[in-house]
Amino acid sequence: MRVLLVAGPFISLREPFNGGTEAFIVAHANQLVQMGHTVDVIAKDTDERNLFNVIELQESPLSMKDDAYRPCPEWLGQQHYQSLQFGMLDVNNYDIIHYNSFIPEIYAVGALLNIPSVLTLHLPPTEKFELMYKFFLKHAPALPIGISKRMSKRWASPLGKDIDVILNGIVLHQWKLNHRNNNGYLLWSGRITKEKNVEAAIHLANHLKQPLKIIGPIFDQEYFSSHVEPILSERIQYISHVDQQQLNELAGGASAYLATALWEEPFGLSTLEMLASGLPVVGFYTAIPPELRDKKVSIAVDSDDWRDLIKPLEKAMHATPQTCRNFAHSFDMQKTSEAYAEVYHRLSKTPCHE
Repeated sequence: MRVLLVAGPFISLREPFNGGTEAFIVAHANQLVQMGHTVDVIAKDTDERNLFNVIELQESPLSMKDDAYRPCPEWLGQQHYQSLQFGMLDVNNYDIIHYNSFIPEIYAVGALLNIPSVLTLHLPPTEKFELMYKFFLKHAPALPIGISKRMSKRWASPLGKDIDVILNGIVLHQWKLNHRNNNGYLLWSGRITKEKNVEAAIHLANHLKQPLKIIGPIFDQEYFSSHVEPILSERIQYISHVDQQQLNELAGGASAYLATALWEEPFGLSTLEMLASGLPVVGFYTAIPPELRDKKVSIAVDSDDWRDLIKPLEKAMHATPQTCRNFAHSFDMQKTSEAYAEVYHRLSKTPCHE
């Protein structure tokens, strides 16, 4: 099959990834190619080792700033310009278009295309996304897919239909099984924003007098400067944003991973990545969806209080690295991509082996 995956013309697919959506697109595209499909991805760029082809939609050499009709800064004008180029592509040679974008113009253009499509719902409903996706699904021959049961359940009412689920996955062999250091540091990773709630991990580590390493991009500099940076210390360290190999190596020196997000994680790839590395996970219900919870290796509590993680953390330390990895094994990316390929086949009426 010929598959077009849509991320966005200014979305980089280079590591370190900004989030789980970018990680999913890269892993899924590579897996599809390994399965024999031809895959193009609309994105800004990607690492050279990847197997798929990137279609770049260029910025305009002219200024896209607009102060006359409505205020529009240069960067936003260029994004509009790039996104609307999607409508100029000849997409008739694709069997399926798979949308993984958060850009309104992409869906405005996509609604004009009569190509069978899949829309993966990577984020929970908001007023913006509800309108964007409802408009798109009204006009395009597209099937929405949720990445977890709770995401599909939350989208069912706004979209007025039951939403099928295809669970996310990871490329298991990219995550080396480590021999866990029970006397090592605690580990936390994610975007540094208020809703990701790294503060809970810091308070827990300080209470236990254990070291904590914090990994991830600073998305909210004001939050980091006012709530995180002042409580960093020799024990509590912010490292940086790192790629998957570096994160896997850092997991090798850790004793456990803390998942403390206060918003409902749509899937929680980081939980799965740490389990694959042999690291037990402890966190809140909001951070760990039901599919990733386990009484031994991935313990979630119905609370947002870091104090309620103390006893589960003690329990999780008894889990062996191999037991953690065994749990992650059922979420291998090949299974995810095969499920999507079945959907592609059904929508496009193209034989699975093509």
